[in-house]
Amino acid sequence: MLKIPFQAHMTETLKVSGRRILGWRTLLWTFLAALLLFGLGLHNHELWDYHEPYVAGIIREMASSGDWIVPTLNGQPFLEKPPLFYALGALVCRATGSFEPWALRLPSALLSLATVAWISFLGWRLSSARAGGWAGFMVATGVLFFQVGHMAIVDMALTAAVSFSLGLAFLSLVEPAYRARWVPWFWASLGFAFLVKGPVGPVLVALPLVITLLVERNPILLRAFLRPNWGMAAAVGLALGWVVPLALRGGREFLVEVFLRNTVGRFLADPNLVPRTGRLGEHVEPFLFYVQRVPGNLLPWLAIWGAALWSAFPRHRRHHLSPRTYFLPLSFGLILLLLSFSAEKRMVYILPIFPITYLHAALWLDGRVPRAKRRVDRTLMAVLALTFFFVGILGVGFPWVVMDRANLHWSAALAMSMASLALSVISLRLLWRRDFPGALDLGMTQWAGFLIIFLIFAVPQWDKEIWRPLADPYAVAQRMEKAGVRVVAGRLSETQMGFASLRLRHHLPPLDEVQSLAAALAADQPVLALVEPGWWEANPDLHSAGTVMPSAATALRPSMRQRAPLMVVNPAALQRMSR
Repeated sequence: MLKIPFQAHMTETLKVSGRRILGWRTLLWTFLAALLLFGLGLHNHELWDYHEPYVAGIIREMASSGDWIVPTLNGQPFLEKPPLFYALGALVCRATGSFEPWALRLPSALLSLATVAWISFLGWRLSSARAGGWAGFMVATGVLFFQVGHMAIVDMALTAAVSFSLGLAFLSLVEPAYRARWVPWFWASLGFAFLVKGPVGPVLVALPLVITLLVERNPILLRAFLRPNWGMAAAVGLALGWVVPLALRGGREFLVEVFLRNTVGRFLADPNLVPRTGRLGEHVEPFLFYVQRVPGNLLPWLAIWGAALWSAFPRHRRHHLSPRTYFLPLSFGLILLLLSFSAEKRMVYILPIFPITYLHAALWLDGRVPRAKRRVDRTLMAVLALTFFFVGILGVGFPWVVMDRANLHWSAALAMSMASLALSVISLRLLWRRDFPGALDLGMTQWAGFLIIFLIFAVPQWDKEIWRPLADPYAVAQRMEKAGVRVVAGRLSETQMGFASLRLRHHLPPLDEVQSLAAALAADQPVLALVEPGWWEANPDLHSAGTVMPSAATALRPSMRQRAPLMVVNPAALQRMSR
């Protein structure tokens, strides 16, 4: 089991640049725990979900071409997002000489670690090493953050950039003596946020900051943020360093694609601003989509988060409001509201506000625990009891799910379940004795163990059953291409095209019209067409032009089977295969 000694609050010190860091061992153990959690599971499964394959294809093409300005997929511009995350992936793949899933996911894992370290630093800076440890651990083990940290998608880069920007803005607001130090770095971080996802990143950060400045009505504070500094120059330089070459390459069309179709068009689902990539309206959800799903993605720390959020609302008129008390919950609420107004919604879009809300929860928890030693704090007792209940239910029940789905022996499942139950009982006993740091230490250790079991046992088996079969058509196409068969693409989705680009390592002729694909299949040359299933079914005239070959994906249930392309071969290819 993973041991994370959060009890060390003010006991150990480390001298760095003349300043003593209190409780440095707590922060070190938190980082090592995150290193273990995000180091595991990068290599033991194929590319998953809708986005990982096409992001991987873009990374491969950028690494191969050396074009750092215009991301491409199958040789065509793919301007949904700026190139920063793709460039990080390309650099990692070039350095490692590999395009395997672990190399493609490594940037997300490293960005996750950077975010955990940053949130831990903020907790220590604003309260104590104990608060920093709790904040970093809650961030690392939150359900959604943990999931995205193991995926090769852009959203972790945006989460890191927004977390750094909001954290620097918060430090600038609450530490007047160091404001001149933090503000330039805040502006520079906005430049990186822009390079991750265009205007979206800076807007997410600017909204709560502008509202806070309006509420404070402090001219000194306003001047501090608006006074020219090197950070502003860096932010402008970073933005123009991409926008200007992009405009020189593609002119007005590229700029419209980035700043209108893929921002305003997607936000409003405007049929007059349809992006050239992706499917407009594919993720349209109701207004309350995020509100309904945020609680489940904050598990198992939901109760702590809820109590901290409730504490941000003043119960007395004489209660003094300051940015220290309201900026973090205000950031969460405003960004949640803004993204709820967007027509297109996916749960990962809300991830950038999770780290700062976990920071707020840890600061509340750290401020509540010392008071609990003097009296019975029923609120804290109830919050932690509910938290340990969530951890216990998942920890006790999940080994049996692994046994059912991943062929885990029943004796191992029983041992894991009983160990988790024992830890839950001990945590509750420590809680009853009001040893809150000890109870949290044990509960967090238990949750880390649960996640490790998930990565080691469940993920590879689910990958074997579901995700690897989806990649089988590309492996077959690769073998047939080596045997002299020409491979073409027929109206593939971005996911399918990304897989094809990654596995075949070259551009496929995009035969997206019925006549062109029919002509290719009618040729004397052996041809294999990777075709999007829905398009093939919608064009029965093509069915006589080729034969659909079975693949490992054929055995999947229909909803999953549709994610893999059909393999359509012409008679010449059949003859080549029969030799």
